[in-house]
Amino acid sequence: MLGFLTWNLNPILLHLGPLQIRYYGVMFALTIYTGFWVWQRQALRNRETPAFAEEFLWYGVVAIVGGARLGHCFFYEPMTYLKNPITILYFWQGGLASHGATVGLIVALWLFARKHKTTWFRVSDYLAPGIAIAAGGVRVGNFLNSEIVGRVTDVPWGVQFLRYCQMEGIPAAQCAPRHPSQVYEFFMGVITYLVVMAVQKADIRRAGSGLMGGVFMTVYFSFRFIVEFFKEFQTEQLRTEGPLGAIEQTLGYHFTMGQLRGGLNTVISRTGYTGEDGFEVVVAAKAAADSSGRVSSQASETTSQRMPVGSW
Repeated sequence: MLGFLTWNLNPILLHLGPLQIRYYGVMFALTIYTGFWVWQRQALRNRETPAFAEEFLWYGVVAIVGGARLGHCFFYEPMTYLKNPITILYFWQGGLASHGATVGLIVALWLFARKHKTTWFRVSDYLAPGIAIAAGGVRVGNFLNSEIVGRVTDVPWGVQFLRYCQMEGIPAAQCAPRHPSQVYEFFMGVITYLVVMAVQKADIRRAGSGLMGGVFMTVYFSFRFIVEFFKEFQTEQLRTEGPLGAIEQTLGYHFTMGQLRGGLNTVISRTGYTGEDGFEVVVAAKAAADSSGRVSSQASETTSQRMPVGSW
């Protein structure tokens, strides 16, 4: 059965002598740039200094690239890389995992916040919209690279990834259409971004409370939980080495559950839910001009002193 689209794009965009510029590399660089631009805009919007905003770039790049690489090596193919650890440094051979990048960013945010004597929640709010865009954008690179494909399907929008079949040793005549899971994840990022920005616009909590960061993790990894059931295994080792391989679950499913739980915990703690007395209403203070033109606060924010700090 032929898919709705037959995809066989050469992943190499340009040859510059011995160097190759790939579509995936271009998209990866663009997503880092875009994510940082959004982070910078959010930080400056909340009256942080330009130096504060710019410094995080180095933390972010190391966290994303290093975390993604280590995540792939030790989450997905540990035996391969433990036998020959030097190959961990061979970035040009491919192999990055988004869950590793997530862990790397969580650690980077903690280190950055500690250095600047602020909270993890505060900086996570600045980063959440940018990461949502980047998480979706990098999947465009995966699609162009014919990787992270979905499972075989007969849906009308199925895609024949001929290059993927060639790499897997599957004859072209037997190359069945698959779910374009990369496209699903691209839209996950777009929707998550819109939800996070809607939360910011609603002004439920001030930016810096950690609510936006928690909403990002909850919404994105809720979608990711669903999409994992449509994604193909990335390596055969997952079937043979994974403790739950026989149940036909990707390893990403298990990492997603942990990150989803972390997001839910953050949202609940940041909105004032105690687990015992329900939600406590927060009344936003509004400034009103008095007869002399001076601004006076006629309402004060009512909030509970018992709101949990959270678990990060």
